[in-house]
Amino acid sequence: MKAETVRTILVVSIVAVLVWLFAESRTLRTRTVTVPVEISAGGSGVAFRLTDPDAWTGSVELDLAGPTGLIEALRTRAGDTVVLEIGSELPAETGNRSIDLLEAIRRDELFADSGLTVRRISPRLLDLQTDRLETLTLPAEVDLEGISTAGPVTIEPAEVTVRLPAGIAREVDLHAIARIPPNRLAALTPGRRTEISQVPIELLGLPDGVWGLRLMEPRAVVTLALRVRTESLTLREIPVRLSLLPTDLAGWAFEVPPEHRVLEDVVLSGPVSAIEQIRRGDTVPGALATVDLGGIGEATNEAALAGVLRLTGVPTGVVADLSGREIRVEVRRRAVIEEPPPTERGESPNDRPENGPENGSEDGLDDPASAPAGSPGSDG
Repeated sequence: MKAETVRTILVVSIVAVLVWLFAESRTLRTRTVTVPVEISAGGSGVAFRLTDPDAWTGSVELDLAGPTGLIEALRTRAGDTVVLEIGSELPAETGNRSIDLLEAIRRDELFADSGLTVRRISPRLLDLQTDRLETLTLPAEVDLEGISTAGPVTIEPAEVTVRLPAGIAREVDLHAIARIPPNRLAALTPGRRTEISQVPIELLGLPDGVWGLRLMEPRAVVTLALRVRTESLTLREIPVRLSLLPTDLAGWAFEVPPEHRVLEDVVLSGPVSAIEQIRRGDTVPGALATVDLGGIGEATNEAALAGVLRLTGVPTGVVADLSGREIRVEVRRRAVIEEPPPTERGESPNDRPENGPENGSEDGLDDPASAPAGSPGSDG
């Protein structure tokens, strides 16, 4: 009996608590909640701005009336930002206007289907300026001020798209300029064509206080080659050497007059780093003269020829204008000693002994061993 009484008391208590909770949730109350709000253009094709941005904090304070349970459920759901879109919760007409946020909030899906009443909102009004968006296509250019390039400079994309309020688009002359950061320019090797990615594009010609503008392609790829920085250096003297073929040396003797053995006041031009190597003495320039013997006739034994000059011993890229300079090279045919013809006995004069009346023997007789067959003194 006692156990049954305890069980009955527990059941009655649980039912009473449930009834109280249900009644509490259905009780009409008024609560104040703070909700973050975002204003969005959505897909309306308009741009907007707040005419008094200091008066807008990004949230509104609401007085909600309704059952406690619904208020608590809405407070949980309203933890995320409420988005009010132009053309949906907000009117899409262009121009300056004050928006009634109470009506906009009531049209929002979160509050429209909540079963609650929005009695008050603060701030009540929001001042907006809206305008129709217009699209401009601009050629992309590269800012080359202070940059010396070699060859073509290309940019990709070649055109950029800009979206901005129609009222501003009618009044501006815009230029899309890609500016290469100085630190990236400093890293380039002069003379080498290089592709530079992620170069920021700036818009020139924008008025002060411009708003609602969007550059669709904010970065570009620029391809260029920096021109090699050059410097000049004048050398008082450069020695001249001859470039000869072994076959020419075999038949001719060559001599350069003393006054033609050096080139005076030669101006070298080239990359700064290469000229610096010459200035430090890391490399020693010279001149090489090539002589062409093809124009000398067979009967000519000596001649004065002009040597064709070229620069040697200089780093890559260093040049000198030697077109107006020439050196004189004197050439002489080497003496050719012809060997006399052999005697009737088949001997060369150099083969004869120096002593004896005829054949070098002391008794005047031919040497049987050296005589030709059939001659006197032979065995036959």
